Amino acid sequence: MRKTFTLFLMSMFFALSAAMAQGKDEPKDFNSPEVYPNNGAQVTTVYNIRLVFSKNVTVTLPEAGIDVVNTETKEVVKIASSRVDEWEPNAAVFLFEQVKVEGKDGKEEMRDQWIETPGVYTYTIPAGVIKSVDGDVFPEATYTFSVVGTFEIEGYSPATTDKLEKIVLTFGQEIEEIKMPNGGMAVVDYYWTPVANVANATLGEDKKSVTLELDKAITTPGMYNLDIYQGVFVSKSGVSQYRSLTFNVVDSNPSFDTNYENGDKVEEIGDLEITFNNVKEVKLVAETISLYLPGGGEAEGKAVLENNKIVVSFGQKFTEQGEYLFFIPAGAFTMDGVANEEREISVTLFTFTITPLEVLSVVPEVGEVDTLKKITIGFNQPVQLSYDENWQQISREITLTCGDQNYTLTYSPNYSASTSDKLEYLVNAEWNGYEYVSTPITVAGEYTLDLSQIVVDYAAEAGVDEWGYSTTIWHSKSHSCAGVYSWKVTGGTAIRNITNPVDGESVIYDLLGRRVSNISHAGIYIVNGKKMIVK
Repeated sequence: MRKTFTLFLMSMFFALSAAMAQGKDEPKDFNSPEVYPNNGAQVTTVYNIRLVFSKNVTVTLPEAGIDVVNTETKEVVKIASSRVDEWEPNAAVFLFEQVKVEGKDGKEEMRDQWIETPGVYTYTIPAGVIKSVDGDVFPEATYTFSVVGTFEIEGYSPATTDKLEKIVLTFGQEIEEIKMPNGGMAVVDYYWTPVANVANATLGEDKKSVTLELDKAITTPGMYNLDIYQGVFVSKSGVSQYRSLTFNVVDSNPSFDTNYENGDKVEEIGDLEITFNNVKEVKLVAETISLYLPGGGEAEGKAVLENNKIVVSFGQKFTEQGEYLFFIPAGAFTMDGVANEEREISVTLFTFTITPLEVLSVVPEVGEVDTLKKITIGFNQPVQLSYDENWQQISREITLTCGDQNYTLTYSPNYSASTSDKLEYLVNAEWNGYEYVSTPITVAGEYTLDLSQIVVDYAAEAGVDEWGYSTTIWHSKSHSCAGVYSWKVTGGTAIRNITNPVDGESVIYDLLGRRVSNISHAGIYIVNGKKMIVK
């Protein structure tokens, strides 16, 4: 049996290999590369030009570079450097010259130029600039592309509904064309699972609104999302920008909520409050509601109906630790003539002490500093950033001020622990594809941070979630921190307090006066008291 199965696998392998060999594309003509942006394409921004060939290539740019010309404004953007893609050796990449821009710290800095001014651009790659490793010479070729402007989707509705079937988008200018993506557009749920597709897009009579019709209505309560990608809507001034739309689908059926939820842990038990959704008229039938106590006893609460809200008062203080069970029997009240269903609410009374939140430390310490790269706030207990109703961290970005200048601080999470008593913020951070990288502030001045911008959850307790997994329970949520801290950046780069080396040990400082364990990149260092230039 094993031999027969092995022969079967071998025959399948050879058959698959033959099929792949037959279906494999023949090598393309070396003179017909794939060009990005595509010849004649409409784009919003061009960061570089890329030609992909059928063979590995070499690139030798002319000494004068290559001009990319806006045929409408005659503006010239020069291709000043080129390279072969490290990961795709059959791709030639052309980069624009560098330009001076104002940095985040107010100083001028250099960055690679990109093209975003609207217009039709053309450029010519001279013969011989690109060659294959086999000696093929790419002949002279001219390409064009168009850069178009962008505009925003100004609004949308409904943001909250009990039935999502149509979405109306509004714009500040007239729409001339709608370009639906080839893959369509899908509304996804909280788990990013598609639940409905955009079946049709209709332009309004005023041409400043578009109605998106879904292929099926969404009525299941929850949060949903629809991504509108750049370029779907076209006007005279350009194409629409990317926007993510969020929808809250609510339950339209009569229902009721209570101020205690099943599984809650609480410090005290008071009145039970019953509130209603989508109900016009409530009638109270039962005069009492039962609360079962940890020791096996029972307390009767008096129910009172006021303004379509039922309050159940028990008239005593409960101090015994353990599980309490509110029991609302079926038919205790009616909602628009329909009797309620039975509900049990289990609540645990506990004696967890909520220690007031305090800031114990801020690093760097308040005072004079050479530079500000990151700020770390230490607390007297574990904390986490609070989330809003859309599950976005409220204080992921906060503001550091210096006079009338604002600088962005970005939260840098500590992935090594689920909870931490410290929050770290990076100055002028940017995402490099793997992590946030800080751009330090070196301009002299007085910099101030108001901690009230930071909203956290604290008073943490280890617990178990509804699926049985270990979790952290936060008993105090959405709390604004307190304190205002200031640093005086001197902008100095002097090396102070050079430590004498131990025998056999190198003492290394960078130009910011920081001691480092090793030389990790190019720059100027002070090694054992002597200047060293690393290229």
